[in-house]
Amino acid sequence: MIHPAMRAYQNVAGYSLTDRQADATCFRLLIEELETASASSDPSVRLKALTKNQRLWSMIMKANSLDSGATNYEDRELFVRLASQAQRYGIRAILDTNLSLAPLVGIAETVLEGLETSAGSGQEFDTDAML
Repeated sequence: MIHPAMRAYQNVAGYSLTDRQADATCFRLLIEELETASASSDPSVRLKALTKNQRLWSMIMKANSLDSGATNYEDRELFVRLASQAQRYGIRAILDTNLSLAPLVGIAETVLEGLETSAGSGQEFDTDAML
């Protein structure tokens, strides 16, 4: 007989997102928000989207700056570099309301594509060409 708590856990676990799926969902939402902001003439919509961009990349930078042993050094270094570039561009976009949000959408789409592909593809990001 399975304990009721274990059965409840198994039911919930069957519908839970993996870490990779949760990350992909975050990037999908960010892309949608940045695209909405790009099409809007309301400065508050743009600022809200850029604030979310900054927060997401800040969390990514913090998570990958800490050595938890879950991710190899080269991947962590790549994520920190991506976060740094996205944040720097985001700051410029906050200060210059005429600056396009397309580069931020592009980098988020590239990360999303990487999350949606198999982990063993070995595809590398060219961060310098993105921003």
